[in-house]
Amino acid sequence: MGSKLSVFASLIFWCLNLNALPDDRKSPIKVVSDRAEQNEKDGTAIYQGSVIVRQGSIIIHADKVTIVTDIEDGDSIVCEGNPAKYQQIINTADGLVLASANTIRYFLKKERIGLIQDASLEQNGTTITGDKIDYDLKSEIVKASSSENTKQRIEMVIPPTRE
Repeated sequence: MGSKLSVFASLIFWCLNLNALPDDRKSPIKVVSDRAEQNEKDGTAIYQGSVIVRQGSIIIHADKVTIVTDIEDGDSIVCEGNPAKYQQIINTADGLVLASANTIRYFLKKERIGLIQDASLEQNGTTITGDKIDYDLKSEIVKASSSENTKQRIEMVIPPTRE
């Protein structure tokens, strides 16, 4: 079961890294957790307990990571934590991207990351926080919103330009 689980995770995370540094796609994937379970019938793999996922410049820390294989809608990865954290160097010019939220959802086919509840995204000194942040990796568009149930507003911090 262990080898099936690592092959399954490798295929999913390879797809995730289409926008990553070239070396990220070539790097091995390492998943460390306290527990792992794969359900081949419904196409899910669940890692629980201080989960750390590494591949090249990508590092994910979460309490629980669920990988879902879906042929119609595309594969997805859901990371849950308090908060779950993600970091990656998208390219050398833009530097490190840091993201955190209670739930991080990757939609591989759509090339989109959703940050839900206490969401934060930082790159090049610019930070945006809110209840929900959607990051379209392909078009490089970030959308943030607040939930109607909370009074939290979107906050964006933009550093001064360097001269």
